[in-house]
Amino acid sequence: MVTQQQQQQQQRHSPLLYYTFPLNSVYRHRGVGGGVRRFSLELGDSILPWEEEVVRKEEEEEEEEMEEEEEGRERSLYHPPRSRRQTTHPHLKKILLWNDFFGSRDFLFGLGRRPFVSLGCRINTCYTTTNHTRFPPHQLDAVVWHARCENTTYPPINTTNNTRWPHTRYIFLNEESPVEYVQENLTIYKHLFNWTITYRLDSDIPRMYGNVYRRRHPLPPSHRNYAAGKTKLVAWFVSNCDTRSGREILVRTLTQWLPVDVFGECGNFSCARVDMNKCFAMLSVRYKFYLSFENSLCRDYVTEKFFDILRLDVVPVVYGGANYSKLAPPHSYIDALSFPSAKALALHLLYLHHNHTAYNEYFRWKRFHIVRQDFYTFCKLCEKLHTDTTPKTYDIHKWFVEESHCRTKDTPEISTFLYGHRHHHHHPHHNKTSTSTLPGHT
Repeated sequence: MVTQQQQQQQQRHSPLLYYTFPLNSVYRHRGVGGGVRRFSLELGDSILPWEEEVVRKEEEEEEEEMEEEEEGRERSLYHPPRSRRQTTHPHLKKILLWNDFFGSRDFLFGLGRRPFVSLGCRINTCYTTTNHTRFPPHQLDAVVWHARCENTTYPPINTTNNTRWPHTRYIFLNEESPVEYVQENLTIYKHLFNWTITYRLDSDIPRMYGNVYRRRHPLPPSHRNYAAGKTKLVAWFVSNCDTRSGREILVRTLTQWLPVDVFGECGNFSCARVDMNKCFAMLSVRYKFYLSFENSLCRDYVTEKFFDILRLDVVPVVYGGANYSKLAPPHSYIDALSFPSAKALALHLLYLHHNHTAYNEYFRWKRFHIVRQDFYTFCKLCEKLHTDTTPKTYDIHKWFVEESHCRTKDTPEISTFLYGHRHHHHHPHHNKTSTSTLPGHT
C-alpha cells in the first residue's frame, strides 16, 4: 500500500496535478453521482468551466428580418422569426432600459431585437427599448435599473392597487462595490427588485469583468522562459491615490523591500492612455509582476485590473475581497492576503524574481485556459425571462451592502497586514509626483 508520504512525493514529481473534490457539486449536470473521488489534471489545468461554444451568427435571412430597431416597423415585434430554433419561444419579451449605463442609453448592448440575434443568444426572442412609453407598463417583462446612474428615478408601479405587475421583473444592475456606492440610500428600495445583475457570484445573472474558461483543445506544450529579457520587477497603473482598501499603503510598505514602478497620478511613471495596447505590451516585455489591487475589499469584487492582466505575459499580484480560486486557475496569480504580512509577500516576489523555474510555473495555466469578456448578460437575461417565473424580491440593501462583508484599511486584520501592526491614522497623506495621462483606473 502506498503511504501518504509516498503519495505526496509522487504528486510533487508527477506531471499531473491532483485535486480532491465532491463530484456532485462539479458534475451534477453530467449526471454523475455523489461522493468524493480523486481527479487528476495535467499541471496547469483546472476544474473551471469549459469554454462556452456560442453561435455568433444566425442565418442571413433572419439577420435581415431583425434589422428593425426600436423606431422601426411593428412587424418584428409580433411575428416569430423563421429560424427553426426559435419557434418554441414565439412570445417576445420586452425589456425597458430605464436609465443609462455610464452615459450609454442602450447599456452598450443595442436596441430592438437585432442584438440578441447577432450575438447568437440561445434564446433571442427579446426586445430592448429606452422609450418609457414604447409599451404600456403591463406589457413590460423586465425593467433594468442601473444603480450608479445619476437618474435614480424609479419606474412607476401599478397605481391602481399599489402593486407591481406580477410578471414584470424589476432588475438591479450594478458593477461597482458597495464601498463606492454613494448615489442613493438603497434602504428605500426594499423589496422592489426581483432580480440582480452584478459582479456578485450569487446574483441572478452574474456580470463579471471577465471569465476564465478551460480550452477544449489545449495549446501545444511550450518551453518558453517568460522571465527572459525582463529587466523590471513590479508595475502598477493607478490614478486614485486614496482608497478604502488602503492599496496605496500596501504599495508603500512593499517598497521597503523591492522596487515598484507606479504609473499615473500617484507615481513617477507615465504611459499614454490613447493606446493602452502599447502600455500592456510594455508590461509583458519589461515587467515580471503587476499589482492588480482593488479599491474595495468586498465579496466577489474583482475588476478589469485582474482580468486584463491575465491576458498578458506578466503575473498579477491580487489584493481584493474575492475568493480568486473561484475565478481563475491555480498558480495564475499571487494573492497578497494569503501571506501573513506585506514583508512575506515581498520576499516571495523576490524569490520568484531570482528563480526562473518557479516564476514560469505561473504561466502553465495559459496552455489550458482562455480569458473572455462577458458579452452575454442580456442573452442570459432573455433566456431567464423565458424560463424563470419564480416569485422573488430583494431587501437590496441587506443583500448588496450588508452581505458583501466589505473590509477597509481600518479593519483590524487589514490594518495589521498593511502596516505590520494596528494603525489608527485613517487618512494617510499621499504625494502625487506625476501627472500621467494613464487611464483612470479606480
